[in-house]
Amino acid sequence: MSKETSIKETLAVIRKALEDDNFDESNPKILLLNKKINDDGTINIINDIDEKNSEIKATIDNKINSLIEKNFEEFIDKKLSDLIDKHLKKKKFD
Repeated sequence: MSKETSIKETLAVIRKALEDDNFDESNPKILLLNKKINDDGTINIINDIDEKNSEIKATIDNKINSLIEKNFEEFIDKKLSDLIDKHLKKKKFD
């Protein structure tokens, strides 16, 4: 589906909803728009956006976890023995 076709379909749905004479706030039939028009003119279906957001969150979580694991291992290798020695020396003087 081209961008133009998708935009025309979305606008047709909106136009039809606005022209509906039977609109009543108590009417249980509610128009739900499931498309988001981006600044560049592309259209995303809202369900797709949720899926993309969850994929992005998972990618970020994986990256953060790998960085924490790497930095924690480096910390243990470089600093832990010094910190333990300082702690034990401090305990001897107390």
